[in-house]
Amino acid sequence: MTRPPGTHLSPDEIDSWLSGNLAREWQQHLDQCQTCLERVRIEREIVDQIGTLPLMSPAADFADRVMASVSVPDPFSIRSLQATQRRLFATKRSLAIAASLTLLVLGSMGGSIAWSLANQETITSIGNWLVTAGGQVAWLSLRGVASNLIEQPWYNSLRSLLESPGRLAIGSALATTVYLIGVLALRRLLALPTQQVAHAGI
Repeated sequence: MTRPPGTHLSPDEIDSWLSGNLAREWQQHLDQCQTCLERVRIEREIVDQIGTLPLMSPAADFADRVMASVSVPDPFSIRSLQATQRRLFATKRSLAIAASLTLLVLGSMGGSIAWSLANQETITSIGNWLVTAGGQVAWLSLRGVASNLIEQPWYNSLRSLLESPGRLAIGSALATTVYLIGVLALRRLLALPTQQVAHAGI
């Protein structure tokens, strides 16, 4: 492949030259282009200077010193059972408030259970009414959907299609074919490419 005239090496191609994997036609361009030759020499000098830098690494006890200075508070210490008990029994007022709240909750639960046991017929009638009302709402909704469907302009065509077994079979076959074509097209679009994409600079 011939490089267009006036085109210089890209940064990726310079990296390939530094690693010794530059293609032959790009190497020929490099031998003839003074600008690209100067660029790759500068890149080589930078890489060589970076290679001479000493490797920096933390001290051996760095991790231990960092972890020793980190303090992680217990997120449940404030709400622990012992802390709650100490707050409840700290003063007579807090103890009275806790007892009042406990009696209120237990009294509400007991009253609800007692009312439910004494008024089972009322609860049953309310449940029956809710079931009946729900059934009526569902039936009215179904009738509304059916009426709306019948009033559509394409309803008569669909009905005539369903009344004819031959037309129904042809329609089913066409729908199945379109579905299979769509599945195959989607599978082809989602398939991983088997060939590598050519570089934009080539």
